[in-house]
Amino acid sequence: MANRSHPLKAPRPASPAGPRPRPVAEVLDVLGGEAFLQGELASADALLARVREGLPFAAAAAVMDRYAISRDGLCAILHLSRRNFLRRRTQDRLSPDESDRLYRLARVLAHANRVFEDPAASADWIRTPNLALGEQPPLALLDTDLGVEQVDQVLGRIEHGIAG
Repeated sequence: MANRSHPLKAPRPASPAGPRPRPVAEVLDVLGGEAFLQGELASADALLARVREGLPFAAAAAVMDRYAISRDGLCAILHLSRRNFLRRRTQDRLSPDESDRLYRLARVLAHANRVFEDPAASADWIRTPNLALGEQPPLALLDTDLGVEQVDQVLGRIEHGIAG
């Protein structure tokens, strides 16, 4: 019998040789780099596994510091109470759901960094009310997947020079 791969699964490369895909590198940079994530993450699969086991709290702290996101702002995005925020800091680990939300935030910030070519400009942009988002700051929408899609669409329009 011939060895057939599952029709819904993409074939995997024979070896992980070569540079890491650009989007993974950009998201890792937003999350504080491999040092904050406690190990080398050479692929999207490795990052996925790390999100599923829970990202270290240091990654959340790095995002807060670099993009001037308040504790309350991050708690809203991660759907985390202040008390659980402090608990996660002590445990030094986010839950898988919180890690997924942090990854989603980091992916949007990486997109903003590509568009504005400067993390400080990205940090300003996410906190500034935006007409295309109903006069809400982009950061206020990043607590849901639908909000993330809206912010990504606005970034895509800016990236391609489309007004409004």
